Amino acid sequence: MTAVPPPVESIEGQAAGWFARQRSGMMTPTEDAELEAWRLADPAHQAAYDAVARAWSGVAFARSAPEILAIRAEARRRPHIERRTVFTRVAAGLAALMVVGGASLWAGQESGFARSHELTDRTFSTGLGERQTFTLPDGSIVTLNKASTLRTRADGDRRLLYLDRGQAFFRVAKDKRHPFIVAAAGRTITAVGTAFDVRVDGKAMEVTLVEGKVKVDTPSRRPAGPTDAPPLQTTEMLPGNRLVASLDTPALTVAPTDTVKETSWLTGWLNFDNQPLADVAAEFNRYSPRKIVLADPAIANTAVSGRFKADDVDAFTHALARYHIAQVESADDAAIRLGAPVEQ
Repeated sequence: MTAVPPPVESIEGQAAGWFARQRSGMMTPTEDAELEAWRLADPAHQAAYDAVARAWSGVAFARSAPEILAIRAEARRRPHIERRTVFTRVAAGLAALMVVGGASLWAGQESGFARSHELTDRTFSTGLGERQTFTLPDGSIVTLNKASTLRTRADGDRRLLYLDRGQAFFRVAKDKRHPFIVAAAGRTITAVGTAFDVRVDGKAMEVTLVEGKVKVDTPSRRPAGPTDAPPLQTTEMLPGNRLVASLDTPALTVAPTDTVKETSWLTGWLNFDNQPLADVAAEFNRYSPRKIVLADPAIANTAVSGRFKADDVDAFTHALARYHIAQVESADDAAIRLGAPVEQ
């Protein structure tokens, strides 16, 4: 069942309500998951949310409006049980301000002050324990996962980015005249207006398409002519599919996937469905400085299912012990060693 935000009638009002709750800094992990479910339930939800976020970024007076400041201060004073009422008031105030701010923004665009599509030469990086979201000059929104590096480049009529390592989720501002291109692991992903996830891990690359369409170009190993550019193999993706490719070969696979599961990292959670413990441990090790070590190879293929906080490796290993999947043999600041569970 899709989560329902505070009772505001229109999609735009719902988006304002969710945005107000997230800006408050008081959302619980459960509410984070509910917001992501609402976003993914309908492309119109995400479009409305992005519009509110862009308007908030572009209209400075909205951030310091007395109405919003007063309601937000009240929200921080209220106990948890009263927050839904307060958030509804924030949403109403925010929606009203966005009407004025949106009109001003539209007027500026009509006068020639619209945001440029052109990117600049910049590098964005995240450490092991952080996630970062930023808005590009064209209005596209990028979220970088932990331990990731993304570069943007000035490139004329193209919006060009390089994902050197890690993982990024892109919500692309629609602009058919200026293609949005992400280069990763020797391939390029081209989109016009869409939402997709790209992950570069060692010599592998994955693309998960949530909405819209993208095409993935892979250099062919067939020799080009003396004056030709290297030929490309093009794969077009549809929503709900995941592409997996390797640096070592032009071969790739495309198959249906659970996009909510694949993008759960956006909320700080990891979802697993009957995956080998070795793979699950490797995924946790991407997020934590304390590494999980499987001391007993016999437990490597044990299936694991569940939803876990990415930055809480202790809770995960305790759950393994509780369900007799694995037992903690030793633990220190650097590693947690897991062995076979104790016989009952």
